[in-house]
Amino acid sequence: MAGRGPAPKENAVRRNAVDLSHLEGDEDVPDRMRKLFKRDGYSVATCRWWDTWVDADQSESFKATDWMRLQMLAPLVEAYFRRPGHNALAEIRQNESLLGATVTDRMRLRMNKAEKKGEEKPDKLPENVADFELYRQLGGV
Repeated sequence: MAGRGPAPKENAVRRNAVDLSHLEGDEDVPDRMRKLFKRDGYSVATCRWWDTWVDADQSESFKATDWMRLQMLAPLVEAYFRRPGHNALAEIRQNESLLGATVTDRMRLRMNKAEKKGEEKPDKLPENVADFELYRQLGGV
């Protein structure tokens, strides 16, 4: 008798598909957007931070506005590396979170590397996997 409401149906299936169209890459983003503006004026730490974002899997789905967000964030990252402070770090963390910096952020944004690369789910089960519906019909629990 635990829980709220009626018990779920035995054959309940979730039919609302997750829309992942926002993860499709933007081919129109010019290469100059992926380069750190005035890179020579930044420290090695900031350049390493930028290069990490450029090489990240989630950056493949970035639009031009996402790259602009990183460009605007670079001076703040530079200031943080020169003089660390919790206010600057909080702002950096919040902006990076919106771009999918951590595993939790990517889960919240429903970023999935397998689905993004175009791997499709199979139409039927492989031969070596049990069909539980057939098992139930044959008298299984």
